[in-house]
Amino acid sequence: MEVGSVSAKATHRNRVLTLIRSYYPNLSHTDRKIADYIVQDPVKTAALSISDLAAAVGVSTATISRFVKRISFNNFRDFSRELTAAEPLERTNAEAFRDVEKQTTLKGIANSTFNSIRSSLDQTSQVMTETDLAQAVKLLTTARSIGFYGLGGSAVAALDGYHKFVRTGIPCAHNSDYDMQLMQAAQMTAKDVAVVISHTGRNQQTLQILATLATQHVPVIALTSFGNSPLAQASTVAFISVAEEVNYRSEGLTSLIAQMSIIDSLFLMTAVHGNDKMAASLSRVRRAISQTRTEL
Repeated sequence: MEVGSVSAKATHRNRVLTLIRSYYPNLSHTDRKIADYIVQDPVKTAALSISDLAAAVGVSTATISRFVKRISFNNFRDFSRELTAAEPLERTNAEAFRDVEKQTTLKGIANSTFNSIRSSLDQTSQVMTETDLAQAVKLLTTARSIGFYGLGGSAVAALDGYHKFVRTGIPCAHNSDYDMQLMQAAQMTAKDVAVVISHTGRNQQTLQILATLATQHVPVIALTSFGNSPLAQASTVAFISVAEEVNYRSEGLTSLIAQMSIIDSLFLMTAVHGNDKMAASLSRVRRAISQTRTEL
């Protein structure tokens, strides 16, 4: 078997396990039983039919069918196809996340942090799909305006998104104050697009902003770490920023970096697929910024 073939299959299986971990915190007790069985032995699970898996876990086939749909697959066949792999993974991405208290040197802590970030970015990339990216880029390139929303740590990613997309010439809006964000949301329409960012996807103030956007029929691009969070479920398209945090790091540290990487990707895609007017705007911004830099 070719090395590339094994790598591709491993990537597919990584994607399945990553999605399960992303949805896991909000799964029911029964769904967690299914998830635990799959994660414990994905190679064995890949060889099972839906009825065999149901019997092994002790649930009905209908429950298995609902589970795979809950974690973003259309049906059990698609789930099984992605899970199937000829070779076992040498290690899971989750193993890259180590508690810093186990490290005995400052360099060890630094290495652990960088390993966590690399793993988060790798897993985030795996769960992004061409369909979701295409839908998001279409919304962004045709939007009358783009609003960026995020509170707490997510406000950093929202500001970064505003800073990037304002260069495209598309009118952009961002404000760090919650009340101002609510007023901003109330002014948007179905011709605009909102980028809403939240690590948990269930912050009450963020959900109030989401409700205001829904009242105005505004398309929403969501960035969150939990695929079955209220934010992800109510959005037009959702991107999962995968992160498995450890004790000494802020809850959304690696997810924040993943979210900013998603924003960077969407910005570059929008710029590539933009029209001549957008290209001209990018050039003007580039020239203006270059004038602020002195040559050595």
